[in-house]
Amino acid sequence: MAFSQKVATLLAYRSGYICNNPECNVLTIGPASSDPHLRTKKGEAAHIIGEKKGAARYQIMEKAYIESDQNGIWLCVACHTLVDKNNGIDYDAATLSAWKRSHEELMSVLLKTHRSPLPLIQRFSSNAKVAQEIVDTLALKGVLHESHGRENPEFTIRSIDRIRHKLMRLLSKFDFDSRLRDICEGLIAACREVMNENTNDIRFLNSYIDVFRKKVGKRLYQLEKDYDCKIAGQAVWIVGP
Repeated sequence: MAFSQKVATLLAYRSGYICNNPECNVLTIGPASSDPHLRTKKGEAAHIIGEKKGAARYQIMEKAYIESDQNGIWLCVACHTLVDKNNGIDYDAATLSAWKRSHEELMSVLLKTHRSPLPLIQRFSSNAKVAQEIVDTLALKGVLHESHGRENPEFTIRSIDRIRHKLMRLLSKFDFDSRLRDICEGLIAACREVMNENTNDIRFLNSYIDVFRKKVGKRLYQLEKDYDCKIAGQAVWIVGP
């Protein structure tokens, strides 16, 4: 069952009539070319969680939630079809929710700053790529998964310092995304804590590394959940809320 007109209109307004898929961001409404009194609309309110058995991403949920704007996302017709193919196996509810949150945050920024949406959409979409760069910076580092006995303490601290420097460079590459900035700054602070407390005295380094891994795992979880980042390697074992 389609959303009510009221819910569909609300989702469209909150999206600026722009598809929420960060790899699309196509405008979904405009004038009809043949008649100045008509409009063309190619956007739809799509369900994040399917409304009935057999629908993409179906789960047993309260009917009121299924039909509410909380369970909807504004997509162009093509992206709506794409995310629902094969019962939505390639686009789970968490991914669509992340798209929606990020897009609505962007729309809020546009309203507050009186900026044109076009360059900011391009910039905001690029933030997802930076988020993946953050993940890639961390994912294959031995300091996140190697047993303590296999890691040379001096090399461990150097590795964390290199991570910190890379994250600081990435910090300057994105804008208009306070959530991503908080994640990156939190990772930098975690690196700095290990270095400050263990550079001259490594007796408690292993304990600090354990805490460091938990902090990194929490932020990797945020990046995976909010930006649909892909996490590879042994780092998957430390990911958690």
